[in-house]
Amino acid sequence: MEGSIVTTALDATARKNAKGMTGWMKFIGIMTIIGGALNALSIVGILWAWIPIWLGIMLTQAGSRAREYADKGDMASLEGMTGKLKSYFMLSGILLIVSIAMGIIAGVVWIILLATGIFSSSSIMDYFNRFR
Repeated sequence: MEGSIVTTALDATARKNAKGMTGWMKFIGIMTIIGGALNALSIVGILWAWIPIWLGIMLTQAGSRAREYADKGDMASLEGMTGKLKSYFMLSGILLIVSIAMGIIAGVVWIILLATGIFSSSSIMDYFNRFR
């Protein structure tokens, strides 16, 4: 008897939280899709514009599953929401790790170029002085 009271209270809290997350997940998902679409307008951005679009779609789908769970209490909707969120956070984490690695590599290359004199401050000034 006591277990069912705890389960019912936990389910009510989870449904309330899911309902509260729905709007924010959809808003952030739509804004991420718009950002990806704007990236696609540039020549370079079109190469990776699909990533934020995909992330936005996953987040809006998770928001829809959260609404279904909040309204119906359907466990399949809860599983769908958590699955979409898992994929969203995993891909976001991978992108973060790749970004950090690329930043470190760029910093090392920059330091090497400065240390060897290939890219010195005088050569930078000479380059920009050509446009005067």
